[in-house]
Amino acid sequence: MITVKLKRESIILLVLLLLLCGVGCGGGQKSGEKTREQEKEMPKAFMEIHSGALAIVQQADLLPAVNRLKGQAQTKDSGAGKEGDKGGTKVGDLTYEDTLLGELLKAEGFDTGNEELPSDAEMIWDNIGRTIMGLHSRWNELQPQIMRENIPAEDINTFEGELDSLTLFSNERNYFATMDSANRLTGSLAGLMPPFADKKVLPAYELSFHLRNIVLRAAADDYAKAQESLDYILRRAPALEESLDKKKFRALESSLGDLQRVVQKQNLNLIILNSAVAMKNIAGVEKEGAA
Repeated sequence: MITVKLKRESIILLVLLLLLCGVGCGGGQKSGEKTREQEKEMPKAFMEIHSGALAIVQQADLLPAVNRLKGQAQTKDSGAGKEGDKGGTKVGDLTYEDTLLGELLKAEGFDTGNEELPSDAEMIWDNIGRTIMGLHSRWNELQPQIMRENIPAEDINTFEGELDSLTLFSNERNYFATMDSANRLTGSLAGLMPPFADKKVLPAYELSFHLRNIVLRAAADDYAKAQESLDYILRRAPALEESLDKKKFRALESSLGDLQRVVQKQNLNLIILNSAVAMKNIAGVEKEGAA
């Protein structure tokens, strides 16, 4: 009887040890998986492509102002004096009446106000060309990492197609199409971010693209498409509630309501100003994700 009892106790003890070992091993594996997930960081190439695309948007947006100032200078008899004045013109001296997206870029932290305005359009196109070369290089670095993730092939093809379009529009010296395509590139880039970006921050990249798109569509007199982008923003904005304090989120809601009103009025200048206000309200979320 004693022998049977000892065997029974030994079996029970062995079962308990196996259960404890299984729980410990399983817990360790889950912890390791969580650690690996936490260690996954946004590849640097993402932010380099994003900032490069915004630089192209900003540079292309300057072209009408640069051409206008150059034309004004050529009509003056005192050409030398005018050239000196133009050389001192800062990007920050331009207003919402001079550029389409300058106020929005400033609101989201892409501020080049202290830079001098380029003296002619060719300087700008040269800068855009060099930046596009850099984008192709950064994409070549990023693509292998993208391919290892579970990202739909359609999203990858959309980004690559937009990068090709941007290159062609730049070669054609089509300023508006170049600016529009560079902005679309930021939107398609956001479609590749989910495996890497903080889920609380990702909507900010999407909404920033759509805010710029609203202005561009309004400038092209396509208010139906502008409204489509605004509708998307209104649907997605609640996703930022966890990322903004209550006061800032209420300010965002209010600014989007004002933007809805002026889009319905179809007034481009008011759309620019109200889009910039909305952009400022979500800029902090986007900066947090880039940090």
